[in-house]
Amino acid sequence: MHIHFMGIGGSGVSGLSIFAASLGYKVSGCDPFESDYLKMVKERGIPCMKGHSADHLDGVDLLVRSSAVHLDNEEVVEAKRRGIEVKTRGEFLAFLLRDRHVIGVGGSHGKTTTTWMIFRLLREAGVKASIYAGGKSGGSSNLCDSEPFVVELDESDGSIFLVKPASFVLTNLEYEHADYYKSPLDMLKRFENYLLSFKQESLVVGRGFDLSDKIYNDFSPLSFPSRDELERACSFQNSDGSGFCVYDGKLWFEPSGKKICVGRLSEPLHILQNRSAALLAANNYLGSVGKSLPDIDYEPFWASLPNVDRRFQVVGSYHGLSLVDDYAHHPSEIRATIEQAEKVYHSFYLIFQPHRYSRFSAFYDKFVDTLKGVENLFVLPVYAAGEDRTDVDSESFVKELNNSGSNAKYFESVDQLVDFIKKNIGSFKASAIVSVGAGDLNRVLKELSGAR
Repeated sequence: MHIHFMGIGGSGVSGLSIFAASLGYKVSGCDPFESDYLKMVKERGIPCMKGHSADHLDGVDLLVRSSAVHLDNEEVVEAKRRGIEVKTRGEFLAFLLRDRHVIGVGGSHGKTTTTWMIFRLLREAGVKASIYAGGKSGGSSNLCDSEPFVVELDESDGSIFLVKPASFVLTNLEYEHADYYKSPLDMLKRFENYLLSFKQESLVVGRGFDLSDKIYNDFSPLSFPSRDELERACSFQNSDGSGFCVYDGKLWFEPSGKKICVGRLSEPLHILQNRSAALLAANNYLGSVGKSLPDIDYEPFWASLPNVDRRFQVVGSYHGLSLVDDYAHHPSEIRATIEQAEKVYHSFYLIFQPHRYSRFSAFYDKFVDTLKGVENLFVLPVYAAGEDRTDVDSESFVKELNNSGSNAKYFESVDQLVDFIKKNIGSFKASAIVSVGAGDLNRVLKELSGAR
């Protein structure tokens, strides 16, 4: 079967195309834009064409399109005219995973990192697991070997609901993706109905957010310490006997007969939570196949895991300042990144690019509250991601911040910001420049890291 992927240079479709090729399918793809993900695909020998065109369809049996590719695209229209089946990325992922043992990872924040952590823990225990994630680690976003398949599931467009994993980790759930979910209640009901639609061998739910707290109370799954509990150095016990305790300034996971250090409480708390979720999921699977978590020396083990791209990733330096790229684009994620930057660098400049008008509008007040305390803030225009402009914009956002005492600067383009930094770097008094956003603002850091 020949499968053609439209939007093959995106983070999700790129890995899916490689995943399909690893399973023996003939694969090709196209994308109008160059990207690191497109480079990854080409390096695997997958033919990739520039742009979208009906000419790409000769010999194709199935067309898989990114959610960024609209149904009225000429290539999609021609595929349907020829009788070629068209699937979304989520539909095709569900097709590939049918009849396979899947450990699914979903949630509003931290799911990519947690997916990779589960995979590494299983590998360390001698299980030849496979992985499909929405972000690269060690230069790849997937690896196809044996079961189980550790898979990141995307809630942004509802494609998560098409996959029914044997085990499911919901890292947390907070209202997000206002372009898809009508309200917090709509998002909650969809997830509740999803969990009721299939039986899980194990269910892990992170607490500390209104929606995931409601799911935890209704489903009584396994969990791990919330942010508030970690701040208060509280222990947490699950009904199956596994638990987390705090002593000697560290968080410990205690499954039956073992004691594993998760990390120091001085580390960013969201990282401790990601590790905790991964340890629970890996422990559950390993127990089901007669294995147990390996004895790990936590500092070298966690430090040895390849970083996930654009997750507090140091991409270079410029005149002695570290350049840090982070994918955070929701207020809660940005708050966590700021916390991590404060712990690591103390003083830093933050670049913020709002991602999607729908998100910026829905959480505008939360963005103001999150960023008003940042000492040095640069703001770029909204990255629309195909959405129509609404009544919110970055320039007005900066004015509102500064009226409340902030020191934010607005820039009309990436190039204008790069030029400003280059001309004024001598006056910068900080240890790092950190970018937060899911758009193209990381081009700022790429320009700087390649400059002299």
